[in-house]
Amino acid sequence: MNERKNLLSIGEMAKYTGAGIKALRYYDRINILKPAYVDPETERRYYSFNQTYLVELIKFCVELDVPLKELSEFIDGQETINLQDFLSHGKEAALKKMAALEKGLQFINCMEEKIISQEDCPLGQIYTREHPEKIFYVMPCEKTFDNVGLYDLAKSFIDAPFYEDSGMLEYGFLYEYSPTAIHRHVFAEVPQDNPLINCITIPAGNYYCKQSDNSLIEQSVEVFKGYLSDGDSFIAIETEVFSSKLNINKPLNELRVIAL
Repeated sequence: MNERKNLLSIGEMAKYTGAGIKALRYYDRINILKPAYVDPETERRYYSFNQTYLVELIKFCVELDVPLKELSEFIDGQETINLQDFLSHGKEAALKKMAALEKGLQFINCMEEKIISQEDCPLGQIYTREHPEKIFYVMPCEKTFDNVGLYDLAKSFIDAPFYEDSGMLEYGFLYEYSPTAIHRHVFAEVPQDNPLINCITIPAGNYYCKQSDNSLIEQSVEVFKGYLSDGDSFIAIETEVFSSKLNINKPLNELRVIAL
């Protein structure tokens, strides 16, 4: 009986920490939280009050998706835990999780901004919109949205050095029109602070734009006839845009042009 003095039963430990009894038994089984005492007759588990702090840390690691079996590396025998290393491991996992959450939140905010920016753009009509200067990583291409999907297009950039950090940056088709030729590219926008080879700078300015659920970039001259002077050199960009009600099987594209 003396061994159990001032100890918490497994039920009391569960109630005090919010960890389930099954969870506490599992922690014992995988050697990350051994009871302070196990009654040899009843096999009931008992815990010291100090172990409540470890339960809180374990629960925190669970929330961070840290595999619990990793934590057994910090247990030396049944009574000693390398607490500093345990805390450092949890802190590193927390920082990674925070960074991932922040990146996810930025992605959501960016998508919301894109949706809001599209709300006043009339479908099927030409309108103007200011676009900032952008940097595009480009590769030659002879295909359009008619015969290649955005998924296939995106795969073109998987090996590019900026791919993992691309977030909500644009990608699509870029055509350079001149009186004598058309140079066709696929493009992916890169951050302004990440210049790469094979990049071109797209000027800021007031672009003529038109939205459609079909690719129009091959018909850019006809679409914007009357808005561009005969013989103009201009660039045409076609990329996917988002609306509050998104048809995932038939994405909406925006074609935009600006004279050079």
